[in-house]
Amino acid sequence: MRPASFNQLNVELERLRDAGDQSGALDLLTRSEPLFSPQAALTRMLRVELLAKMDRATEAMDLLRDGLDRGYRYRGRWLRHERFVALTRQPDFSAVVVRSDQQYERAQADARPDLGIYPPEREVRGELPVLIALHGNNRTMQDTAPSWQSIVADGWVLAVPQSSEIATTPGFFLWNDRERAMKDLETHLATLRSRLSLDPNRLVLGGFSMGARLALELGLSGRFPTKRVLAIATWLPDFESLAALFEPSAMQNARVHVVVGRHDTSGYDGSVKLVEHLRTLGASAVVEIHDGGHDEPRDMPATLRRALTFLDRTSS
Repeated sequence: MRPASFNQLNVELERLRDAGDQSGALDLLTRSEPLFSPQAALTRMLRVELLAKMDRATEAMDLLRDGLDRGYRYRGRWLRHERFVALTRQPDFSAVVVRSDQQYERAQADARPDLGIYPPEREVRGELPVLIALHGNNRTMQDTAPSWQSIVADGWVLAVPQSSEIATTPGFFLWNDRERAMKDLETHLATLRSRLSLDPNRLVLGGFSMGARLALELGLSGRFPTKRVLAIATWLPDFESLAALFEPSAMQNARVHVVVGRHDTSGYDGSVKLVEHLRTLGASAVVEIHDGGHDEPRDMPATLRRALTFLDRTSS
């Protein structure tokens, strides 16, 4: 079977692991690494981990060194996890850990936040509404913007920030470091305000997958100057962890539009619980369910139009 997405790959990998089929899991990972370029380095690491578990340490080290030659970024402490204990007996293991750390640190030191700004296509009188759309993990602003860009035809500014936190695969980025993300977004918001006349009451923070999770966390914890959030395919297998970060006082006048696929194994249950929880806290929240998985709905422009109609209301 050829997985249609990296999320589907993870589902099939879990099935094979549960069945104790290590050879099948290794074959799946080997075939899948070239299929999903943003997650290539992560897939490589899963192969190394599985080979270590199968006591094929020499092969695992060869694969790891080849990954570093390709520019993949791995923290040294990841390699010292108990999952890789079989590798520690290899003669050059310590040298590979040092090389891995140095390679990661150099790449992270060179990374900078970036911002794509797309103004309205038609003239808008007065201050402008703006939607800030956060990319998912292992993505970029360039591959994210086209999905959201339809809003500019309706008079909105679209801003697509790019995180400065590097992913394991070169050229892609993450939102895992909350404090770094907040610092990046403060810089991006200041840039937007310096370039455009924005309506502070019509600011929406949105995102996809981990970007959606970050938007929910920052918007509903009082750490970002809006409580209007658009969350699409939120990565949410641990609803309770996210809910614990919400600030009850931020729920007054909060508006949240959640979009999730019925077959999204990492977000469907959590998204439904999220909306129910937000309503009990006094926020205005809706969930829109489509027939897909961990992906954007097929008709993204129509979804965005419905979401912004809901989020742009002045009353709760």
